[in-house]
Order: sequence, then C-alpha cells, then structure tokens
Amino acid sequence: MDLFNCDLHIHSPHSIAVSKSLNLDTMRETCKKKGLHILGTGDALQPDWLKYLEENLRRNSDRAYYYKDISFILQTEIEDKDSVHHVVLFPNFDSVKQIQNKLKPYSKNILDEWGGRPRVNLFGAELVDLITDSGGLIGPAHAFTPFKAIFRQNKYNTLESCYQDTVKKVTFLELGLSANTELADRLESLKNVTFLSNSDAHSQDPRSLGREFNQLDIDNPSFDEIELALRRKEGRKVTLNVGLHPKLGKYYNMFCNKCRRRILFKKSKSGISEIFSQYTITDNFILFFSNDPLKSRIDYIKQVAKEKMICPGCKEAVGKNFKIRLGVSERIETISSYEKPKHPEHRPPYINAIPLIDIIRSVRGIKSANSKTVLNEYNSLIEKFGTEFSILIDIPITGIEKFDKNIASVINAFRNNEIQYTPGGGGSYGEIKFDL
Repeated sequence: MDLFNCDLHIHSPHSIAVSKSLNLDTMRETCKKKGLHILGTGDALQPDWLKYLEENLRRNSDRAYYYKDISFILQTEIEDKDSVHHVVLFPNFDSVKQIQNKLKPYSKNILDEWGGRPRVNLFGAELVDLITDSGGLIGPAHAFTPFKAIFRQNKYNTLESCYQDTVKKVTFLELGLSANTELADRLESLKNVTFLSNSDAHSQDPRSLGREFNQLDIDNPSFDEIELALRRKEGRKVTLNVGLHPKLGKYYNMFCNKCRRRILFKKSKSGISEIFSQYTITDNFILFFSNDPLKSRIDYIKQVAKEKMICPGCKEAVGKNFKIRLGVSERIETISSYEKPKHPEHRPPYINAIPLIDIIRSVRGIKSANSKTVLNEYNSLIEKFGTEFSILIDIPITGIEKFDKNIASVINAFRNNEIQYTPGGGGSYGEIKFDL
C-alpha cells in the first residue's frame, strides 16, 4: 500500500461563485504544487460538467479515474430538504447517472446550468438510502458551519437525529474549515465515524484548492480503495487530516447575522457591575469588557443559543434588533458531550495548517491573496523546495532560511505551535499574528 494526499470536495464552474477558469488542467497544476494525488471532481451531477468529465477522464486497470498524472474521484455536494449539505462520492459514471435520474423528481435545478450543488426535496435519511442503494458514499459536508450544515444552530445535535436508522450507512463526516479533530471529538455521537478535511474549493487557486486534505493509506487511488479507507477495513485507513487552523476559518467565532461583526471578550481595566454593559464597536468586532471574560463569554453563549442576544452595533447604527449567531466553536460548546476531546483509537493525527500564501502575505504586509508579488514568491518557493505540504512540514528550516529568514521564522513558529490568531467569523477569515 501507499500514502495518497486527497482533497475530496471541490466545485465546478456550474456552482455559484466559482472561478470560470477552474478546469482539469488548472486543477492539475495546483495539485502538483500542493502535493495532492487524488482530487474530487466536484458537481458530477451537473450535465455539462458530467459530459466534460466523461470526455476527459480515463480509467485504468485499477479502476481509478485519471487526468494525466492526477487521480480523480467522482464527487458532488447536495442540499437536502432541511438545507443540510452532504458530500457524495460515486464509484463510476453509471452510478452518477443512476442517482441523477433518481433525484430528478425531487429537484428543480439538478439539470440547470447553475445546478452544480443541487437542492433536493428529500430528508437526510431518505437521501442516504437513495445514494447508497446506487453504490455511492455520503456524509455531512462542513458539518459545523453556521449555514447549511447538520450541526448548525437550531438544527441537529447528533448524527442519529438527522439520519435516523440510516446512520450506520454514513461512512464519513467532513469537518469544515472552522473545525478540527480537537473540536469534533467532543461529541460522543461522532466516535465511530471517519473524519475528512476537504477544501470545498471554489477556485483552482492554491489558497483554496487543497487548503484542507486527507492522507489515505490505500493500495491504489480507486473508489473501492477509498471506500475501504473510509470504512477502516482491510488495513486501509485515513492516516492524517490536514486543515486550516480553526481560528483561520470564516465561521469559528460568533457574529452578528446582519453586520457580521465578530464578538470577543476582553479583561476590563475597571470594575463593571452590570454584565454586557461595557463594549467597544469596531469595523470588524464588538469587544465586550468584563472582570471575568471567560465566565462572561460562557454566559453570553448560553443566551445566544437561546436567540436572546442582539447586536449592539446594529442597534446603535440602524435601530434594528439583529441577532447574534453562534460560530463553530461556540456551537460545539453548546452540544458537546465532553469538556475535552476524547479521541477514539482509530482517529488519526490532525495538522492545523496555515496556507503558505497566507504566510508570505503576512510577512510582506500584503492584504491581497492574489497579489503578483505574493504569487511569484509562492511559485519560487515551490520551484526551489517542492510541494507546499513539504515546505510547511518537512523541509529543514535552515534551508528555508537561505531563501527568506522571515518566512522561515513563521514556518518554524507554526511547526512549534507558537503562532497567535485573530479568530475568523461571520464570513471573514481569521489572521495570523506574529512578531518578526
């Protein structure tokens, strides 16, 4: 067997807000830079994209699909009747077409130009039965995000409550950009499920595609081998999850549902008698001050979970009562079974990664991730040292120092878990903080 790096959830130009230049060639180019071996096709149920995949992917003797030297797994994302999103993996094109035909009566947009992520009028348990009866695999997508996710606020608290008696057919759960193993393993209901960390990429940009991935120990990159790994059968397994540090994700922190300001608690320099009475409003944050910030935050989260907290920023600016919404970290706190994670024996290590482009951008003080300066430096690093993953994890720091001491310093701090973060939330990515 061998180790394969896999990103098993992306999209196509037939989903809204996806790069029009995303195609097999541009995806392959990024895979080579990132160190990915297997990639989801994205949006396999959409007719135009399906035709494109059929015309360009080739299958070899190990029953794996290839485009040049990159392997692909047929994949899509589906929204169910509860507005819960699911990742689906297909064994072959016949299965894709069979499931497409079965879903047609329940979906108004599955054959549309922008139907890359179709909405179907079925509940999660019904969808699981339909997918698995046709040989596919299914699991919840970005399971903890505040929008369109199984564990979002006021939705499900366990896998069983969503999938009912089909829960044993659910082979994996996708963590999403603002969650990791440490957070997810606080839920007892997840102890038997395999975790995946996928990018949900809407672009071939290296800051998007492969920003989260999984390392699988399998014999070859076929659907059958991947299924064995997800089921942890015959020695096949996920050996590593790699993903954004949760605080870098867009939904880690609680936020106003309207203005998207994030909520933070700080230590007060003066005594405060009334809880939540002292705060500062900035462009991106509402900072509450308290004698005991930890306790105040916990009390605040309890009130947000009951939908009793409104945004003081919107109240002052427009006189409207817009609700505060739980982020991933707070939602997990409200539904967790344990104060600290309990990792089952089968759970692999998780690396809280920082995209190399973000490291370069922060070192150079450049806000835009699409800056030519940043991209040129990124490509120079890849050309000199190899894949992004090897640069972040394996290449000796002394070698990187010869290229750039500041970049090497941040990578070294990342490896030693010494970086501080400004948490993301409300649709804004978090940021890394460091002193060079």
